[in-house]
Amino acid sequence: MAFLPTFVKISEHISYLKMPTNAGLIAVDGENGTKDIYIIDTGNTDTSGEAILNAISEHYDSWRVKAILNTHAHADHFGGNPLIMRRTGCEVWTSRGESALMEYPSLQTQLIWGGTPILEIRSKFLYGTPCKVSRFLGDGEILDLNGVKVEIISLPGHYVDPIGFLITDTDGTKSFFVGDTLSGRNVIKTYWIQYLLDERKSKESITKISKIKADIYIPGHGDAANAVEGITELNMIAILETENMILDELKTPKTMEELLKRVAERNNLDMKASQYCLIGSTLRSYLSSLEEAGRIFVTLSGNRMLWQKTPDAADPQA
Repeated sequence: MAFLPTFVKISEHISYLKMPTNAGLIAVDGENGTKDIYIIDTGNTDTSGEAILNAISEHYDSWRVKAILNTHAHADHFGGNPLIMRRTGCEVWTSRGESALMEYPSLQTQLIWGGTPILEIRSKFLYGTPCKVSRFLGDGEILDLNGVKVEIISLPGHYVDPIGFLITDTDGTKSFFVGDTLSGRNVIKTYWIQYLLDERKSKESITKISKIKADIYIPGHGDAANAVEGITELNMIAILETENMILDELKTPKTMEELLKRVAERNNLDMKASQYCLIGSTLRSYLSSLEEAGRIFVTLSGNRMLWQKTPDAADPQA
């Protein structure tokens, strides 16, 4: 389905395209009057890649894409890479951990499913086209893009090795592209249970973002925010409420399947296969974190793995 991204200028050299997956643009002076473009995330398909290139052509007379900077390796963040790479010859830069999944995207659906996945979830929504990564970006590294500084911020939790980009323009304006560590207020209210791979690390990364000063925070999905407190608080509340829901359900022993069914019912969800896999994977991550913290325990009985709240376990606090 075709869509028209909304071009939002942040500062002299920094903009973003408001899309189903937001894309960042860094445009700095190159050779012979050409703008060197660096793209942050590219959506999930060739269609999104095409939309990004069209938007660049609309706003810049002479340009070349130098590199794509990916926050993480979910298909809806790097799916436009192959088309943009073919059209422009640009490189792709991301963290080492995410690069493995971008180069071997079949690992992603295997990770979610826990084995060879069923056909229904081998879709472009979850399964991206393989993409060669040229440069690994590490936490604390600072890129100097002709005077525009890009600091790499490690934000573990949502996926294997996600990163954010804290960009300081030449006039001092700071823009923080945080990927899916945060969701915009409008998105999280619709999709309350957000996918994550490690619940404890996700909370730590949200807290980390709350302490980083920027003029604007751009999430992977949803509306940007000029003040960080509200958006980080809402994302944290969503995690803590999901914890509370799990602990409430595990007052009596339940298998993972039983817990998933009850969580879906409590959220009025009629799950499709992709939701079943994503929410199921997310709940397993919650269970691992809660078990590690000693707040739930697991037993094997009658060849069933049963989860239960630890007696007198404290409820989470915001």
